[in-house]
Amino acid sequence: MNAIFKMLLYLAMVIFLVAIAYANVDQRVNVTYFPNRRVEDVPVFLVILGSVFIGVLAAGVIAVFEHFKHGMREREAQRRIDALESEVRELRSLSIGDGLAQSSDDDADWAEE
Repeated sequence: MNAIFKMLLYLAMVIFLVAIAYANVDQRVNVTYFPNRRVEDVPVFLVILGSVFIGVLAAGVIAVFEHFKHGMREREAQRRIDALESEVRELRSLSIGDGLAQSSDDDADWAEE
C-alpha cells in the first residue's frame, strides 16, 4: 500500500511539472548560473525541468553515499555481533569452576557483616 501511495505521489508531481512547463512554453528568461556567466533567451520550462533534474541528481548522489555509510555501519555491527557470539560460545564451553576466581579472606569478611 505504501509503494502505491509513493507511485501516485510521484505521478502527481510529474503531471504538475509537465503542466507548469506546458503553461510556460512561450516564456523566455535569462539565466545567470555563475558570476559573469549568463545564458540568454532560455525557455522557462527548461529552467524548471533542469532545476528538478539537478535536484533529483543531487538527492541521488547523497542517497548513494548514505547507503554506503549505512552498509559500512552494518558490516561493523555484524563483525561485533560475530565476535560477541564467539565469546559467548567460548564462555559457555568453560566449566563453572574454571572461570571463577578464588575468593580471598577480605571478600568473605564483607559478606559476614
